[in-house]
Amino acid sequence: MAVLIIDPAAEDELDRLYESDEDAAALIDALLEQLGDDEGTLGEIFRPGHFFRYRPPFEVKRFEEAQRRGKNIFTMRVRDEAGTLLPYRVLFAHHAQIDSHYVLSVASREDAYDPSKPGFLDLLVRYDEHGIPAYKY
Repeated sequence: MAVLIIDPAAEDELDRLYESDEDAAALIDALLEQLGDDEGTLGEIFRPGHFFRYRPPFEVKRFEEAQRRGKNIFTMRVRDEAGTLLPYRVLFAHHAQIDSHYVLSVASREDAYDPSKPGFLDLLVRYDEHGIPAYKY
């Protein structure tokens, strides 16, 4: 049974986002709540693709830099009601052996992909803290 677990640090990031961009934070929060209740979609979100039947719609892509480092991490790109891409990314990992998905970070687009930023290192640490195995790609 697939489950969604939100890392406490990611929850804190989402709370901070409410202070600066309440609308975007509310959309991301609503999406995560929906996903937590939808085992069928959780069983698919580690496969890159578009999920337009959701409100808000979203897209999943592999986080190539993290995966080159053996981390099974993906990015979720969320859109608003008008279809505009939000300037934030939800970074999550999939632990295939126990079919669990971990939301590790909610970050601005600029910071989410930059391995020179402290947030990238935090992401890798959070991944390891959850005991998610490293993978070879």
